[in-house]
Parts: sequence; C-alpha cells; structure tokens
Amino acid sequence: MQNPDDNQIASRRDRRIQRKRQEILAAATRIFAQKGYAAATTKDIANEADIGESTLYSYFASKRDILIAIAKETGEVFDRKFQEARGLENRAALVELLENAMDIFTERLDFTRTLVAEAWIDDEIFENYVMLRLKTIELLIEAFITDRVSSGVFRPVEPGLGARAVMGMFAGIVIPVLRGNEAPFTPEKRHQIAQDVVDVLLDGVRVRHSD
Repeated sequence: MQNPDDNQIASRRDRRIQRKRQEILAAATRIFAQKGYAAATTKDIANEADIGESTLYSYFASKRDILIAIAKETGEVFDRKFQEARGLENRAALVELLENAMDIFTERLDFTRTLVAEAWIDDEIFENYVMLRLKTIELLIEAFITDRVSSGVFRPVEPGLGARAVMGMFAGIVIPVLRGNEAPFTPEKRHQIAQDVVDVLLDGVRVRHSD
C-alpha cells in the first residue's frame, strides 16, 4: 500500500518544479523583450532567474524549448478564455469576444511580443501557436456574419472577407501596443475599442431601408 505521505511529498515536489518553471519562463520573457530571442542566451536567462545555467537545463533542454513553453502557455491562456465560445448570438457577445482577444494580446505583453516576433521567422510558432488561435476568432466572426446575412440583417457580403476585415481592424489596434508605440489599454479602453469595432461592423453593413 502506498504511503499517503509519499503522495504529499510528490505533490510538493511537483508544485516546486512548476513554480521554478514559471520563474524561468518569466525571466526568459523579460530577457527576450530586452535583447530579442536571437541575441538572448540561456546564461542570460539563468542569471535573470537567479539560478545556475546547469539548473536551468534541468528544467528546459534548450532556449528553443523555453520559447515553445512560452508559446504553449500563451496558447493555453487563450484556450481557457475561448473554450466556451461556441457561437456569437448578439452584439454584446461579439464585443466580449474582441475584448477578450485584446486582453490576451495586450495583458501579458512580454509573452505576446516574444511570440509574435518569432512567429515571423519560425513556421512552427506561426502556424501552431499564433495562426491557430487567430483562426478561432476569425471563424467565430465569420459564423456570426453568415448567420446575419442568412437572416437578412446584413446585406449579402462574403462572410470570410468580413471576418478578415474585422481581424485587420483588430491587428491595427493591437500592433502599436505590441511594438511599444502606444501604452497598454486599460480594461475600460479595451471595452470601448471592442464596442467601436463592433459598431463599425454592424452599422456599416446593416441593411438600409429607403424612406
């Protein structure tokens, strides 16, 4: 029979390992933000995390493994936010979708900046950790537009093109923040921006009745 104390010891050890991994990831994102991924070294990351480089290697096999772990963690945050988003039924739901997306992209800026910067030159990061999540948002918006066109609320428009137009507006809003050209949005500002984007979409393509 297994000793209950053994389980408690294992649980404490697992929590300790997880905490240390998180400390390393946080240190890595700060270093990547300061130096860029290519210029950063595992020694830089270890120093930032206040551990020896050999200790770092007991948690991650390489600098790329750290980058992938950052990408996975960012993706998991996204998935938790959107795991219940099966459909957009009204204006408020669409506002909430865009607000949540801005929240993810701008709240953890060091993580997101590292991820987006490397996505331009790393196909795995781009396809599996950036485009996969953006596609989730795009498909939800596309389904929303398709439903409104079918019901006659929207003029006949190409739903995929409409969804990409919204995604383009979203990118234009968050990229200056990711680049550091604009300050991160407050929660109130995120909500207002999401409302404005939805207003452009809905009121810009709403069926116009002649007098």
